[in-house]
Amino acid sequence: MAFNKILIYLSLLIMVIALSCVRYSFRGALPSYLKTIYIEDFDNQTQYAGVREDFMQKITEGFIKDNSLRVIDTEEGADLVLSGAITSINRQPVSITQQEQVQQFKMVVNIRAECMNTHTQKALWNGNVSRFGIIPGNATATEIDQAITEATDQIVEDMINNTIAAW
Repeated sequence: MAFNKILIYLSLLIMVIALSCVRYSFRGALPSYLKTIYIEDFDNQTQYAGVREDFMQKITEGFIKDNSLRVIDTEEGADLVLSGAITSINRQPVSITQQEQVQQFKMVVNIRAECMNTHTQKALWNGNVSRFGIIPGNATATEIDQAITEATDQIVEDMINNTIAAW
């Protein structure tokens, strides 16, 4: 009986020691030398005012919240540089009634981006990221803005995932 208690305590002690040695990282697949990111101002090539400012705030806050990379204010000293442009925002029909009226549209946001590794001068990733939000056929300006916001939120998430898992 006493032997069983000693065995249990010894097993618990070994587990505690083993768990204290485990270190978990949220850095994804990034190599350890990539610690900072600079986010250039993206160009807004669309007719929608304010979309660039909203995107820049969300992408910056997204990387800060993710905490895998430290966002810095200058390109000098950055391990990664994220740059690009909001290339288009389009309204595309999704469903049409029997009377040939558009019942729903999707607001598609397209962003072209590149994340450059400054140490190797090679792109960590690059390409177009596209997402959409659904609006009714008779959408108000507020509903259109909400759909664009929804698409932008998804794009920010995709871009952060592309960066963290790109290695």
